[in-house]
Amino acid sequence: MRRPLFWGIVALATAAGLYLALAVFGVQTLFLDTEVNEEFEAESNPASADESSVQQASPATPAPRTDPETEEEPEPRGPVLVSSGGFHDVEYAGTGDALVYRLEDGSHVLRLENLNVENGPDLYVYAVAAPDANDAQTVTDAGFLNLGQLKGNQGDQTYALPDEFDPDEHRAISVWCQRFSANFVTAPLS
Repeated sequence: MRRPLFWGIVALATAAGLYLALAVFGVQTLFLDTEVNEEFEAESNPASADESSVQQASPATPAPRTDPETEEEPEPRGPVLVSSGGFHDVEYAGTGDALVYRLEDGSHVLRLENLNVENGPDLYVYAVAAPDANDAQTVTDAGFLNLGQLKGNQGDQTYALPDEFDPDEHRAISVWCQRFSANFVTAPLS
């Protein structure tokens, strides 16, 4: 034990272990929370897709009026809530809501609200082409759209959905660990 070679090997093994734990596996993220609270600029008056097209009038956004000549009611202005669901535990604990909105230009955005999921390394948000995903195999078998890296494991955040997103096909949102192919939590959308 008093030999310098022994202590050199111990120091090298310790340094290699720390490097693997921190740089490769990212274990420090398990102990750190990242809170993100992005504003959703259009959330002041979102309409639901299954509601009638009559919206509550506000000073900033007047209610749409019926055209007397065509007797058709106009499309609601602002974002329209297309689907939503709450996160449930899969491999880790987590809560919060996933909401999909259709914007006036026809594009879609995903809004994560009150998200509180255990943190981990290399977390991403996936739109999964399945009604729910209770394991990792469902996500990989059904197919998914990668929406980007999770901005924070706590709080409110918004993600643009790509043109390939189909609200009738992509019926679940997953917080996914790419490094370990682990489905942390899933929100089935309805």
